Amino acid sequence: MVTGPQAALRGLLAGRLRGHERRLSRFAESDWLRYADLLAGALLVAVRRRFVAGQDRALVIRFVASVRERYDATGRDVDPVLAEALVWAALGERPPVPPDTAAIVARTVLLLGLLEDEGLTDRELDEILVAASHAADDSTHGTNRPQTGAPVESDRQ
Repeated sequence: MVTGPQAALRGLLAGRLRGHERRLSRFAESDWLRYADLLAGALLVAVRRRFVAGQDRALVIRFVASVRERYDATGRDVDPVLAEALVWAALGERPPVPPDTAAIVARTVLLLGLLEDEGLTDRELDEILVAASHAADDSTHGTNRPQTGAPVESDRQ
């Protein structure tokens, strides 16, 4: 069964922004919590499809810069240090960070960038959402926390 949070995330990732915003406006607190878990789970899955732990940091830095160019019109909505930390945490190289507003925004644009770069079919997108749901369920049972990245000093120094 597709829940409100699942449908909202699916709408966002499929580019149906009006429906996504409409669903979000009807969310109760429990829906927001589930949405944040699904978003973190989806980012975990998407990051691990593209990157591997221990790889050259420059690849992640370039990816984050690319995503910020595409989705952060003001240049102030996505903190690059936080965004990089989210990617490294998804790879198990950084501690988790709570789903505050800045982290949710960063997760959203990172996820959009990762999935856009892959050019997924509807079926592949659905597979990622199923995997995200499993990751979110695991996190709520404490078995595999998909929350991603604590802010740290930039690796660009």
